[in-house]
Amino acid sequence: MGMGMGMRSLYLITRREFIAYWTSPVAYAVMTVFLVLSGIFFFGQLSEFVSLSTRSGGVGVDVNQQLVRPYLYSLSVMILFLLPLVSMRLVAEEVRQGTLELLLTTPVRESVIILGKYLASLGLLVVMLLGAAIHTAILFAFGNPEWGPLLTGFLGLFLCGAAYLAMGLFLSTLTQNQVVAAAASFAVFLSFWLFHWLGRVTTGGFSEFLQYVAFVEHFDSFGKGVLDTTDFIFFLSLIFLGVYAAAQSVLSRRWKS
Repeated sequence: MGMGMGMRSLYLITRREFIAYWTSPVAYAVMTVFLVLSGIFFFGQLSEFVSLSTRSGGVGVDVNQQLVRPYLYSLSVMILFLLPLVSMRLVAEEVRQGTLELLLTTPVRESVIILGKYLASLGLLVVMLLGAAIHTAILFAFGNPEWGPLLTGFLGLFLCGAAYLAMGLFLSTLTQNQVVAAAASFAVFLSFWLFHWLGRVTTGGFSEFLQYVAFVEHFDSFGKGVLDTTDFIFFLSLIFLGVYAAAQSVLSRRWKS
């Protein structure tokens, strides 16, 4: 398959999958829950910040440390719960309906199929984050927060979500049941989040390993406005491994069919 045909196939699969989100209740349910909860968290945090500023007369109050970072942290927890609902259907639903085997009989490579599905899920993630970013516009209407930590914070959220989706995509190739795929994805995502806590209650090299693979450790740097190569390598490695493992899993189905 030529490069041009491969790119066209990738575009068509991505477009098909992205539209499929919006022709089912999944995208609307995820978007509604995410935007409502993010709005509640933001305005609750904003009210607390205004109250603190009033009591202190603005002395020792930092909008980035006491409003932006807690808000970004709450968003990172929300996507942990919601993204399994996005990734669960990517391959599991195709397996259940028998359409994956049909798709595998075409000349389209399995890597193109998987990458197209993954890019579609990233598209939905971007839409979610853009919706949440609108809430922060109010900060610039009434104050002068720093752009840096806000932009790096949303970059960290995107990379964190992209890593979740890559792992969820792989888990979706292992079952034809969407509920099982969602439950397994949530368990894995939560584990990567809790490694931070486990790393603090253990010692030695094992503790260092747990803290390195903990999402909290790497996301926190972005929330502080710090761009560290280590954090990029961590998230990009998980993304590559998840997508590659998903492609290999689908390839094994091609050989069986």
